[in-house]
Amino acid sequence: MSKAGPALLRTTLVRAADNARRQDPQLARIYYRQIVERGANHTKALCVVAATLVERAWTVLRRGTPYVICDIDGTPVDPATAKKIITEQWTVPPEVRARRRSGKHPAAGTRAGKAPQRAHTGHDRSGTPQAPTNEATFPTDHRHALSEQQQDPILTSDLP
Repeated sequence: MSKAGPALLRTTLVRAADNARRQDPQLARIYYRQIVERGANHTKALCVVAATLVERAWTVLRRGTPYVICDIDGTPVDPATAKKIITEQWTVPPEVRARRRSGKHPAAGTRAGKAPQRAHTGHDRSGTPQAPTNEATFPTDHRHALSEQQQDPILTSDLP
């Protein structure tokens, strides 16, 4: 899923995908494969599930048929059976989930987090030489500074 489009729509789709993967065994399988086999984190896996959910929603609207929860082989199942299938087959193991957590939050995993980094305050140009330019440089001392007409030959040619 890209960052194109309204942020509220993307957020809603990702939240819907998070709920749908807990209800639909086919979507749970997609989420499981993304996390366990492909090494994706939770957010990336949810974006893949959201894209699949959008395709399904479009198909349901185009065909005018109701959304039916099915098993992996395509047989329709009731919600209780679907949750049972998800719990037995497509639940991500806790050790895999812990490895896939992002390191942004210290409480997310067993790591202590990133080491503190020195904050960049900007460029210090006081001691560094400046890059060469094609323009002539003039001293800043007012005794040696040229007048405006002496600096620019175009201005001197405009005089009567």
